[in-house]
Amino acid sequence: AVQDICTVGLNYFRIIMTYLSPVLPATAKATEAFLNTSLTIDSLSTPLVDHGIEKYKPLMTRVELAQIEKLMQATAEENAKSVANNSLSDANTQYDPIKDEIEIGDFEKVDLRIATIVDAKPVEGADKLIELTLDIGIETRTVFAGIKAAYNPTDLVGRQTVMVANLKPRKMRFGVSSGMVLAAGPGGSDLFILSPDAGASSGMRAK
Repeated sequence: AVQDICTVGLNYFRIIMTYLSPVLPATAKATEAFLNTSLTIDSLSTPLVDHGIEKYKPLMTRVELAQIEKLMQATAEENAKSVANNSLSDANTQYDPIKDEIEIGDFEKVDLRIATIVDAKPVEGADKLIELTLDIGIETRTVFAGIKAAYNPTDLVGRQTVMVANLKPRKMRFGVSSGMVLAAGPGGSDLFILSPDAGASSGMRAK
């Protein structure tokens, strides 16, 4: 009776491993050696009866919880490393490289001033420009800024920003632009004008 039960169990095991052989080839090969037969679909029609098998050897080893946790930790560390490398790679492709070093005297030549936008309007005939009227404390300046894709002119009125006050005026067909507003971003709709912290007032120098 025991042999009959074992024979039925081994035949069911043979059937299961035959279907699993494409995804568990190594285990299937070890099973063929253990059962002393080939695992093929055609052979399943003939059960193993009065058939000698080899001495049993473990076909798989038990996976302990500690092994799973170790594997999960290693995978998490590898994923974190991959994300960091991808982020660094994205940053390298997204941002412009740092320009050549300058002396402190070179920086001090640039006069950065806090400016309040007292008026802003689209420039007729220009797709990208907004005409800004800036209060820089000691005087009012007109600056043409290419931020039309990023901002509605009416939303800019009353905001503070930072401008280059000593930039040589540029004559344009729309008028003279006397300075430049500082903004971050690659361009188009991805532009963000710089704003000072609360407490800064028009005319203060940024340094």
